[in-house]
Amino acid sequence: MIAAIAEGPVPPVSGFIESTFSPLVYEAVRQCLTEAPGDGARTAIVLASTIGDSGTLDLGSRLLVAGEKSNPLLFMQSTPNAILGRLGIDLGISGPLMTLSPVGDLAADLLEVAEALFAEGDVDHVLVIGVEQTGTERAAAAHRALRTSPPAADTAVAILLDRGDPLPGLPVPPPSPASEPTAYGSLHGLVELAGRIRGARS
Repeated sequence: MIAAIAEGPVPPVSGFIESTFSPLVYEAVRQCLTEAPGDGARTAIVLASTIGDSGTLDLGSRLLVAGEKSNPLLFMQSTPNAILGRLGIDLGISGPLMTLSPVGDLAADLLEVAEALFAEGDVDHVLVIGVEQTGTERAAAAHRALRTSPPAADTAVAILLDRGDPLPGLPVPPPSPASEPTAYGSLHGLVELAGRIRGARS
């Protein structure tokens, strides 16, 4: 297993503008797959984010309300699948690409999906990624409504799981994010798991 944590600033990704969401995902994945590239045809990527790309959504909404033209790239990158497609092209990954939007700590949902993918027998590696942005007032309002909390900084966590390795046990759940937010919000469990994995780097 390999783990990587990407926090801003990270290098830009051609074709993606304004928001840190996609560059964070790209950098975390790049670190993991540079360390252990494996067979791209038998590698799956599963991305989870409670709020999604709040930077892009907020900017697009503000431009629309103001009656201003927006860059077509904002429409393309508003879905998290866009960066997974780019990763597939750049890194030669042709296995399943999936996105989730669970509420609360992301680790349990990501590990559950990874276990199901391994059980199907079509992949040997599953790269699980959690990403959240500190965001805008739009993101803050969404977190309040969901009773979740954002991380202290824009952050992506990637963990490359291999068939045959035991899936890591889940860390102890953090305190209720509504009353006692942790430094990493819904990424708490993934950050803790990454810290346990030899080779984790940020």
